[in-house]
Amino acid sequence: MRKSVNSSFLFFLFLLISISSSGQIDYFRSDIKNINNLLSQIPPDPFKRQYIYKDEPSLIKKINPVNLLIGGSLYVYQNVLSKHISADCLFTPSCSEFSKQAIKEDGLFKGILLSIDRLNRCNRIAAQDLKHKSVDKKTNRYPDPVSRYGKESQHNEE
Repeated sequence: MRKSVNSSFLFFLFLLISISSSGQIDYFRSDIKNINNLLSQIPPDPFKRQYIYKDEPSLIKKINPVNLLIGGSLYVYQNVLSKHISADCLFTPSCSEFSKQAIKEDGLFKGILLSIDRLNRCNRIAAQDLKHKSVDKKTNRYPDPVSRYGKESQHNEE
């Protein structure tokens, strides 16, 4: 007798759970639809920057551990840390964007060296030497593109 009561109790318990969960699934689906609708209405973050090798066709560059480390650290700095530090760069493009462009255009070794040079020049003491340079009217920063350090500019100066 006791076994039949236990089995019938378990059967009714299972039936009750299955009935109540089917109603919850409908609520869950409607909640997911509401969340998706709300997320689609939010405009994308204009300050979010892409991964350095996102559009790179070469799979070797994408999965190279050194490139992953450098590119990942630049991505985390630009999209997470830079927003909280509120660093104000003297130059345009910003130092992190300059580093990304230098690594992409000139390769990893030269790009890192150019980035180190740029970071050494991006401080208020070095700004004293920039007073005689032209300032970009839109951004109030000194233009210092990566193209200035390319091979073509070295040949033109000679």
